[in-house]
Amino acid sequence: MSILELLKTKLKSECETGRSSAIKELKEVFSDSCWGVEPNFNFYTEENAKNIWKNELRKPVRRKLEDEGWDKDKYKEWLGEIHFTTINPYWKSLFDGYRSNVGWRAVIMSIPRAETIVLGIASHYQNAQNNNRLGEVSNLLFDIAKDGLENSGLSMFGRKISSLDWDQNGLILNPITSLNESSISDVSPEGINLKDIRTTTLKKTLASFICVRVVPTSISKEDFFEELSKLAECSQHLAENVFPFSNLEDFEAFRALAYQDLASASARIQLRKKSSTRSVVRVYYGPPGTGKTLSAVREAVKLVEPSFHDKGDFTASFGRFNEHRDQCAFVTFHPSLQYEDLIESIRPVVGAVESNDVAEETNSTDVGEESDTSENKKSPTNGNLSYRIHEGVLLRMIRRALQNPNKEFVVVIDEINRGDLSRILGPLISAMETDKRVGAEFPIGFELQYPHASELESRLFMPSNLHLIGTMNSSDRNIALVDHALRRRFDFVEVPPEPKILNATNDTPSIDCGKLLTCINERIEHLIDADHCIGHGYLVGCKTNLQIIERLVKKIIPLLREYFYGNEGLMLLVLGVNPEQKQKIFVLPTQEDNFAKLFSVDMDVAATMGYRAHTTPRNLRIDSRFWNGAKLIPGPDDEQYAVACIRQIFETNMAEESQPSSTLASTSNETVNSM
Repeated sequence: MSILELLKTKLKSECETGRSSAIKELKEVFSDSCWGVEPNFNFYTEENAKNIWKNELRKPVRRKLEDEGWDKDKYKEWLGEIHFTTINPYWKSLFDGYRSNVGWRAVIMSIPRAETIVLGIASHYQNAQNNNRLGEVSNLLFDIAKDGLENSGLSMFGRKISSLDWDQNGLILNPITSLNESSISDVSPEGINLKDIRTTTLKKTLASFICVRVVPTSISKEDFFEELSKLAECSQHLAENVFPFSNLEDFEAFRALAYQDLASASARIQLRKKSSTRSVVRVYYGPPGTGKTLSAVREAVKLVEPSFHDKGDFTASFGRFNEHRDQCAFVTFHPSLQYEDLIESIRPVVGAVESNDVAEETNSTDVGEESDTSENKKSPTNGNLSYRIHEGVLLRMIRRALQNPNKEFVVVIDEINRGDLSRILGPLISAMETDKRVGAEFPIGFELQYPHASELESRLFMPSNLHLIGTMNSSDRNIALVDHALRRRFDFVEVPPEPKILNATNDTPSIDCGKLLTCINERIEHLIDADHCIGHGYLVGCKTNLQIIERLVKKIIPLLREYFYGNEGLMLLVLGVNPEQKQKIFVLPTQEDNFAKLFSVDMDVAATMGYRAHTTPRNLRIDSRFWNGAKLIPGPDDEQYAVACIRQIFETNMAEESQPSSTLASTSNETVNSM
């Protein structure tokens, strides 16, 4: 019997009779001089068939089969006798004999009922109860193996294992939609899942695969042996070099650590191999309304998914940011935020609660997986008041980044200057620099105050694949006031107003939003500084004059009142309002008339009593012709009047731009002569 025939058979008798000839053929690749080969056959038992039919087979499929007269015995007959076959070549110079749970080793597996042959490299951990956790360890070992092979000029064999491979159709190349004469395509278009035909033994075996490559059962002998040669080359290199460990004992200790504490194991391996990832630690700063948050979100998505382009549609960036919820986090800083909120703390809980460690194990255990360990059982505490370890968003992202070194993770910190950064970040201040990250030149770890009981190490390193992007409103607090220790650790990128992206309204006469914003900002910059300019976001999306009027009343004017509090005359300068104009946004009362009405005495008499007249008006009231908030539907009483008020803010500049210098000079002379 050939090796391919052995891998395809569903009969126990053929496995026994054809074993010797098949292994002899296999040794054309795995020669006796270097390799030992250990075949193992796992047969379906009566108990297996009963459990699969009753518990594992999906209910819609089972109901369909029952309607056609199937039962447990008929399903067992369809399954065949062979559950799965594994042939394990091992490098004899490293091992005295075959040991299924030690080191790097090649695995040739077949699942006859799934019509699947799986080739790969595996490293069993036989006592593992949590298959998802074992799969995560296998994925970490995949990254290590890939680096080791690439450093030697070799290519990694296959791909990573995933839960789709042991629970769904990840390993089934050709969908099985018919069981003998019974079709299940109407209730399961994708056909039989691997879960429908396997036991937890196969599940744990697959979870231990570091890499897998699925080949069809119809593969030719030549192509099959070519795949085996590639597998042998990878397995031999890893077995001989045990990269990046100096000996097998170090490798086994690392694997045990990875199963118990994946984050610490990932950090330890990155400390050895020196990561080349450059971390982004950046702050976008600028006036309000310039799109700093939009820029931060767009940059976060680009870091997580470099191929994504929103083509100017920020909505797409926000949508993709939310889709990547495991890799992207958003937090807003405020004055009451502190280290205990963002990193870790102990918090009280009223009522029964599971311990953090028990809950973590329970949540990561597959639904329906059998486990008789006491760790997976719920253990509520006694009493009405208990305490738990709370992990803040930043600590959770650090753990995720450490566990997934090949993915990028981003924390967007909005309004970063509104919080006390030293109090919030605490010891992370020293570890957040790019050259202090894990795998960098000078790694610095920070000690957790409340490490989990399941963690073997209490020290965590900031991973190089975790990026921090902040936003800061420069008008709220000048960047010079930010902690100097943090200014050195962040890159500051200015986001200025962009009036060029604004268009004129569609009405007639129209309002040019770009020129309006430019004129207002030039005046603000002259009176205060550039940090207090107004961003283009205040006028983005305005297509009608009425929208411009509303934005001015509800957003821009209140902001200007705050900027020029106590001296609103400067606000009038910004808006181009003066008493001689016919159209005015504000009602400008005569100061003398108001004074006489209030005090029944004119200002000259009041001056002899020590009164000093105010040079600027106070409590400016918007003219109802510009905006009447008392109407059933608030708006201007006279829209044409309101448009004229806005246009005159910048129309002088427009006139100057449209006239040549000689014309401007003559106009100026005529004005002087008329005066």
